[in-house]
Amino acid sequence: MDERFTQASGTQVYTGCELLVKGALESGVSLLTGYPGSPIAEVFDILQRNAALLKAKGIVAQIANNEALSIARLNGSQMADVRAIAFMKSVGFQVASDALAISNLAGTTSGALVVVGDDTWSHSTQVPADSRFLARHVHTPLIEPGTFQELKDWMNIAFQVSAAANLYVCYLTTENQASAGGKVQLHPNIYPEVNDLKQINLNTQLIDADKRVILPPHTAQIEVETMRKRMPIALEIARNLKLNEIQFMDGTASQKKHRLGFVTSGLAYSCLVHALGELRLAGEIPILKLGMTHPVDTDIVRRFAERVNEIYVVEERRPLLENEIKAFI
Repeated sequence: MDERFTQASGTQVYTGCELLVKGALESGVSLLTGYPGSPIAEVFDILQRNAALLKAKGIVAQIANNEALSIARLNGSQMADVRAIAFMKSVGFQVASDALAISNLAGTTSGALVVVGDDTWSHSTQVPADSRFLARHVHTPLIEPGTFQELKDWMNIAFQVSAAANLYVCYLTTENQASAGGKVQLHPNIYPEVNDLKQINLNTQLIDADKRVILPPHTAQIEVETMRKRMPIALEIARNLKLNEIQFMDGTASQKKHRLGFVTSGLAYSCLVHALGELRLAGEIPILKLGMTHPVDTDIVRRFAERVNEIYVVEERRPLLENEIKAFI
């Protein structure tokens, strides 16, 4: 067992994949499943190395036969009051999409996360998939941590969004985040009340079959409910938890307009801040940092746009956010 995964305070250095596991432990997770693939295959090696800790706390960590079956297991977990995570690579996210679309409509209890690793530039993956598009297709809120501290800490936030909105949450990281590492501030682990050592019996008569079994003709009605009711809740929770943030904006009464501003998210945010620092422009240009990129908070984007003459969107490879922002500004 690696003592870093029980450390409750202070700072420590971890890889990105290690931060995903530590973040899960600090979030009170009961089930860790998924299917290994670059760039997050290391997650399962880390779980194996800490098997004694997981077993002692009743946390179930098992590789599924494929990504779709890992989502099915998440779906089963949401019959009880537990937090669960499935890990997979971007191509595996496509494999899981059918099961995820159905499970997402069925909803959650304490929360279900789908942690996806994108290899944006195909360093080790056959298809340079962009999972942001697929998250929108299956109607899951999408959270993109931008720093190593956020990569760990925002897992608990993602669970809060999932439970409150009754939706699965896609938690996106990329190859450079997962394979690199950094120093973070630590918090105590939270071990689950419902676990493999303290199991519960489910009363199946209390399970609402109309909500848990997604079949026609109810599917379309549930999807409409998801878009009209559940997605706005996810957005409101993101606002309350300040996932989206305007940085370096002059807040004086004069409401001075800036010549330009950047909109960015995820790893692109860290790269942008680093580049501005190299150019000796750190803190000089406003940045709208989006932690939740689906649904996009149009209110904060419009507030930002009112204070800058030009907006430059910084994102990896494909202009998804750029096109969405163009559509409503």
